[in-house]
Amino acid sequence: MNRMTKYRNELNTVPMRSWTSEEQDFFFAIITEARNKGTGLLKFNKADLTQLANYSDRYNKRFVNVVESLGRKIAEMNYYEKKKNSFKIMNLFQRFEVEWSDDYSEMHAEVRVSEDFEYILNKLEANFTQFELQQFTNIRSTYAKEMFKKLKQWRTVGKKEYSIDMFREMLQIPESYRATDINQVVLRPIISELSNYFLGLKVKPIKARKRGNPITAYEFSWKAESTERWNKNKYEKENNQTKSYDHETLPEWAKNDYIPEPDALLPSEEQAKFLAKLEQIRKNNNSEN
Repeated sequence: MNRMTKYRNELNTVPMRSWTSEEQDFFFAIITEARNKGTGLLKFNKADLTQLANYSDRYNKRFVNVVESLGRKIAEMNYYEKKKNSFKIMNLFQRFEVEWSDDYSEMHAEVRVSEDFEYILNKLEANFTQFELQQFTNIRSTYAKEMFKKLKQWRTVGKKEYSIDMFREMLQIPESYRATDINQVVLRPIISELSNYFLGLKVKPIKARKRGNPITAYEFSWKAESTERWNKNKYEKENNQTKSYDHETLPEWAKNDYIPEPDALLPSEEQAKFLAKLEQIRKNNNSEN
């Protein structure tokens, strides 16, 4: 069964474009499993991680190298949150330990998220990013991966514009890249890979009305995802339900206010049988309610 990745939007401010595709897959596989588990110790073996991250490389040593590189990046990873009159910086994990056998065929990992990071995963209100983990792991381009997360933050809006400076910063685009380089190296893989997940995805360059018509922003548009209205008590109510009952869905003719059409009337003898059956169904339904 495919798993759903879900976290507060603030995590999208942590730059990951310079990470390899595999490192990002393992990271989001881990935080997907960490949801609703508090700060408890999470344990993974090699099979767990490869399945979650959709990892198919058969070279055991490379697998360990990827996980070790991920561990180093996590050690340097800080979450920064700024508000009107304050800011804070925090580490996301308080433990990330990995052991493996001499031939690299076996591996075990133990992970514990920090108390500060735990609320990013579990204290979700209306502002959160949500996507299917398998969709994310299927994306290969790191530019497309980063844009996938950003657009999923606006999945129910269907449109988002980024200034050229913001676009370069959030995707960590080299300063040497010109507009033609961005089209070929950045936007082409984004459109190619993300069109599978954002229906009708388009990118429109916004140009300034001055000499040379320089690009000032990029506007992304797609068909907005539909979603139900946010109810902060939804999951609390679901968890507090002790027992549910299945009720028979009555056809129109069995409801209390039903009046049969004239051409639907039966002969008197058959009407009597019909009414008796109808009365019994109504009694059964009322007794359940």
